[in-house]
Amino acid sequence: MRRTTALIVLAMTFALISCTSVKTFEKRAREIIPDPIAYLVDRGLPAYPSSDITLFNTGREWNVHTLKRIADAKEYILVTVFLGNIHEVSYEVWDALAEKVKEGVDVYVLLDSSSYFQLTPHTSLVVPAAFNYARDIGLKVAEYNPMSVSHAAFLPLLLDRDHRKIWIFDGEYLAVGGINLNEASLMIPPETGNIDTMVEIQSPQAIEALVDSFVRTWERYSVQPIDRAAFSVPPKENLPKTVYLSDHYFFADNSVTDLFDALILGAQKEVWMIQGYSFLTKELINRIKEATNRGVKVNIVLSENAVKVHYEKAAFFGMVDLIDAGATLYLFDGPHHAFLHCKLIVADEKYSLFGSVNYNLRSQFLSREISFLFDDEAIAEKALEHVGFIIDHSRIVDREEAKTHRKIDYLFYNLLMQLIG
Repeated sequence: MRRTTALIVLAMTFALISCTSVKTFEKRAREIIPDPIAYLVDRGLPAYPSSDITLFNTGREWNVHTLKRIADAKEYILVTVFLGNIHEVSYEVWDALAEKVKEGVDVYVLLDSSSYFQLTPHTSLVVPAAFNYARDIGLKVAEYNPMSVSHAAFLPLLLDRDHRKIWIFDGEYLAVGGINLNEASLMIPPETGNIDTMVEIQSPQAIEALVDSFVRTWERYSVQPIDRAAFSVPPKENLPKTVYLSDHYFFADNSVTDLFDALILGAQKEVWMIQGYSFLTKELINRIKEATNRGVKVNIVLSENAVKVHYEKAAFFGMVDLIDAGATLYLFDGPHHAFLHCKLIVADEKYSLFGSVNYNLRSQFLSREISFLFDDEAIAEKALEHVGFIIDHSRIVDREEAKTHRKIDYLFYNLLMQLIG
């Protein structure tokens, strides 16, 4: 078993090195982008009328709000979560969903197969995935891309993961972001959970698009019937904002790479990138270098306190590259030593990107991802208020410190995490 695992790891690492050494592997923009929104719309990114946003910036905040939305639901709840596990803090959510089923509310849950492979922090104890428990209490549950023996014969199939976090309540409210339904997101540390973000809006057209996406995915991975007509979306007039929606699936589009190009190559003054995990390829580094060479100030925030040491080593290995590319690099160590799991980009105090996307190869090419983009100074101001909190609990990393993380095991984990992180 160990030998097989080692061979798989070596194969994956070799594949990564091969892919990232091919110059044309990533089809990215090669010029400065004068108008990020025009560039994205031209490449097919849809835009929908939207309400203003409501931000939730910790796992605990979002958990409290989720329980309220569940209690208020009357018709249906659709949930897509990368990691769904059983723990005292998640039981209350699963059980609240089960109560709604008893009331006649339709509840459908899509969980990624990665949920089976979660360990209790700092131990080798497996945290139970929620599949069986959720089904036992009456929820309709589908497993995204099961990690089966048949798939093991064709490695790329195993790498296709659904990293999205999406909640839809009665066709009225839509929330996306980075918060999972597990212990790490909601309960480590108990005071806050992860420092992370979920963004809630009202946008009938965006909800219609994601209900369609949910049903297509469900039908691919579940034999349980699902009726698209059962998920009505009430109209809403005079919505003041516009949301650009990226429901990324590499086999269908390349919107994550387009977003990176638009926000970094299109920035004129300053970019803030908040990233718990940033496992860098040459082209990802080059974008930053090209921006800083034009005089754009690029600020990147990584995090201490990762509950998985190999993730931290993987991210820290690239610190030197970020500094050499001209970025100002911060390291977050917030209240109660919470981990910064947030994925947020703010450019020129105008463009704000929220969602599940990490600045790495996996988000570009191997995972399904979800993002909201706004071209709105007031929304950017809200995002930057949260950035201000983060910076108040961060310190600048210099090159000398960054060099201490340039070790062979850090390099190995950096390459490996680009595929499986």
